[in-house]
Amino acid sequence: MSTTLARHLWLPLGILAVFAAVTASAQTPLIEQGRAALGRGDSDAAIAALEKAVAKDPKSAEAHYYLANAYGSKAQAGGMLAAMGYAKKVRGEYEKAVELNPKYVEARFSLVQISLFAPGFMGGSYDEAFEQAKEIKAIDPIVGHRAYALIYAKQKKPDLAKKEYVDAINEQPSSPKAHSYYGQYLWKDEQSYGGAFAEFEAALKVDPNYMPAFYHLGRTAALADTNLASGEEWLKKYLDYTPKENEPTLANAHYFLGLVYEKEGKKAEAKQSYEAALKLNPTLKDAAEALKRVS
Repeated sequence: MSTTLARHLWLPLGILAVFAAVTASAQTPLIEQGRAALGRGDSDAAIAALEKAVAKDPKSAEAHYYLANAYGSKAQAGGMLAAMGYAKKVRGEYEKAVELNPKYVEARFSLVQISLFAPGFMGGSYDEAFEQAKEIKAIDPIVGHRAYALIYAKQKKPDLAKKEYVDAINEQPSSPKAHSYYGQYLWKDEQSYGGAFAEFEAALKVDPNYMPAFYHLGRTAALADTNLASGEEWLKKYLDYTPKENEPTLANAHYFLGLVYEKEGKKAEAKQSYEAALKLNPTLKDAAEALKRVS
């Protein structure tokens, strides 16, 4: 198993993406300590805090969910052997979170990912992925469509995957999340940057305050090496915002702003942005490598 696969296995799409806001019970000091440690890439500190949180309140679904994330972060950093060693722990904590709170969409989505990207002996199963996607769709149809799309994409059925995103938009055209999810699919799976720009802009048209769209517009500009001046403005706007639970991190926003600057030939500004990204998350390897390029 490669490090890339480990990344798919254990980090919820939320490094990617954007689910519901954190519940009040997740505001306990130990959970907050664990989340803060995860944000700066310190998986050992996160595990220490979150294991204490689980011991203190074993019926806290949030504590189990974030502990699973912490174990996954540790697995990602350690590569193949670490992933194998933490596989049961990660799945077990997500399953416990769902047991305690059957409507915990984030935990169910993480189980979809594990079922899709893990080998069979580590819990990989399309049947399990479809079962979780069905449950998610009953709770949150937009995220449910995304879960099904992820499965179809893994099965190399792009027409079915794309249909899920389009169906989500047709069912809830005023949902900025539906447009944003489709935009992310378009740039990642189809390399359709124009289509991605259109969907992120559509998200802002239905909700001008949907801040993740500004991040995704800026990231797309950086990756596509186009609309760079606008990319600067979009990312700066996002950096003036405090992200909510499961929204893109400021560290990643600084990294992509640095990438925009680098492609514009502004090395000094790029260096500052990469340094800002690493200050927030010292484990951000892309930013570390980029900093070497402009130093």
